[in-house]
Amino acid sequence: MEANKVDKFLLANESKFPEYEIPIHRLLNLTPEKEIILETTYFKKPGKVLLISIFLGMLGVDRFLIGNIGKGIGKLLTGGGLGIWWLVDWFLITGATKRYNMNILMKILS
Repeated sequence: MEANKVDKFLLANESKFPEYEIPIHRLLNLTPEKEIILETTYFKKPGKVLLISIFLGMLGVDRFLIGNIGKGIGKLLTGGGLGIWWLVDWFLITGATKRYNMNILMKILS
């Protein structure tokens, strides 16, 4: 992947990943096949997942979206941990979404 494409990727997606964790040197050395996979991969937007958490978090929808099936089921069965877990997730879900996106990126780069 050429430097110009890496810059465009970072501008479009930097808010979707934890700060200072994007391995730029690995993005520069992508094969054309992995470059296509990266360009077509949809990364979850932390802001959207936060809104889903606010409105549907008591049902665990936010956790299901980012692949935390066990936590999603736990929230669903307990009504968002009697509302406490639901409120706490308002502060934690954006970080969890960024880590989810980073895991997807690392799978593509490996």
